[in-house]
Amino acid sequence: MVTVVVMGLLIWVLVSYRSILRFRVAYEGRNAQRDNVEWIKEQVGELEAQKQSLELGMFEIEKSVRESYRLVRPGEKMILIAEEEKTSAAAGPTNDRKSH
Repeated sequence: MVTVVVMGLLIWVLVSYRSILRFRVAYEGRNAQRDNVEWIKEQVGELEAQKQSLELGMFEIEKSVRESYRLVRPGEKMILIAEEEKTSAAAGPTNDRKSH
């Protein structure tokens, strides 16, 4: 009778030990996957920031080129504002006639 109890206890310990080992392996695997997910989220955030930076940079480059070469996108209209000539108009009219 004692032998049966000891054998039963030994089998229970072995089964429990294997279950504990499987649980531990699964738990460590889950933690590794969580770490991997966090790393991927960080990478996505960094790539999104790079994307926004590049889009803003491309916008600024495009704006500069369009202004420099007076280019417009299809469907846009260019409006040019003429600058006033800086002459002696502010000094008043001049009398170019000679007195005889």
